[in-house]
Amino acid sequence: MKEFINIFKKNKIDILNTLLDKLDSNHVNSIKNENLDEVFLYFSSLDTIYAVDENFIQLSPIFNRDRQETASSKGKLKKTLQENIDIENKEYYISSPYMSAKTGKYTITLVKKIDDRFIALDFNLFKLLNEYNHIDTISKIFANASKVVYGIIGMSLTIFALILVFYAIYDFLNNLFLVSNNLFESIFKSTIALTLGLAIFDLAKNLLEHEVVFKEHNHEAHGGNKLLIKFLISIIIALSIEALMMVFKIVIYDYKDILYAVYLLIAIGFLLITMSQYNRYLEKNK
Repeated sequence: MKEFINIFKKNKIDILNTLLDKLDSNHVNSIKNENLDEVFLYFSSLDTIYAVDENFIQLSPIFNRDRQETASSKGKLKKTLQENIDIENKEYYISSPYMSAKTGKYTITLVKKIDDRFIALDFNLFKLLNEYNHIDTISKIFANASKVVYGIIGMSLTIFALILVFYAIYDFLNNLFLVSNNLFESIFKSTIALTLGLAIFDLAKNLLEHEVVFKEHNHEAHGGNKLLIKFLISIIIALSIEALMMVFKIVIYDYKDILYAVYLLIAIGFLLITMSQYNRYLEKNK
């Protein structure tokens, strides 16, 4: 969705002029407040339209493409509109893309002054760009296909993580209740499986969160980099636990292998330093 927002920003002036010309050519200024739903015939991307006076008191019902609010909404102060538009000394205003609370989709609002009233029109961002040939269907198909692929990978990683967790629990309980001589060894194996499962699950969670479920809500300029940092944090946590377990195991069995634990701790320290510098670089270039 970021790509569509960028397309809108690049073509904002052209889109605004096109919408204003179409409003004028269809004589919207002569349409009465009670008949504003006629404007839906001229814009396939229009979701909502209503009229307010110069004090932002609602003059008409809120007309939606699929339904109409009752006339009882007339006379109410449109405080949100009043606080978020800047139309002083201008005949029109067009907003930046935002997530609509009603439709759950990205929307832009056009407000046009006609005599002593303002006409507010909410357009579906994707449909608007598509209506005026700023994007093609292939772009949308590609975006949806990417979400499906990310979703499959994310769910697969989640399943693998759960398998590791259940294996760790099963192995530990099996050795515990069978009074095995390898109980201590089983704890180490279970801990390794759990930490690996934790790292994989955290990767799957962040992947689904950033690329599937909340992709359209993500406005971060470095969203992919943030995902990488979160994954590195999970890896560092998992490696730290593994290093701690390795130290305990070496202390119990053989001090000769302590050097391997030291190497692992040095690698963890290097990862921490590298990640902190990378994060610092991102903060400077925001």
